[in-house]
Amino acid sequence: MFVDGVAAPDDLVLVGTGHDVGPMAELGAQADFRVTVIGFRGANAEADRFPDADDVRSTSPARIREAFEFDEDTYVVVATHNFIDDRLAVDELLRTDVPYVGLMGPHERFEEMVEEFEPEGRTFSEAELDRLYTPVGLDLGGGSPYEIALSIVSEVMAVANDRQPRHLREREGRIHDRVELSSNR
Repeated sequence: MFVDGVAAPDDLVLVGTGHDVGPMAELGAQADFRVTVIGFRGANAEADRFPDADDVRSTSPARIREAFEFDEDTYVVVATHNFIDDRLAVDELLRTDVPYVGLMGPHERFEEMVEEFEPEGRTFSEAELDRLYTPVGLDLGGGSPYEIALSIVSEVMAVANDRQPRHLREREGRIHDRVELSSNR
């Protein structure tokens, strides 16, 4: 008997519909993620704009948890480029079990968000902050939409595979982990 286990791919949810989301959807799909694009208020949340996405949905930032079943196998990148939408989406996403919430924009922008939450009494726990990656992506040095997408999808892959990004030349031993099979008959 031959058994080949197949697990469902992890979800990559891209929140936003701007010009940078298409390359992230394409590279995410090529990296074997099940890609969903979520836009707000119907603006540009059309399947033909994101042909590499498995699904395209529209909702409001405050209802994002109703639009998708977020779990520990879901990785999210928030890229709406709208401060209020990003703020609402990040707040909602950190109330889920997702292990990764990436937020586009400079770190100072998130610090401004934190200040905006203070009058509401909303603070972030260390566990929430550990799951938040802002600015999102690895420092690969590129600035084009595809270079940025590669940086972001690479960071998501590293987190999903429980890896610290580093050069392979610095790794000792095998590049890929081996699966041990038992010889029970």
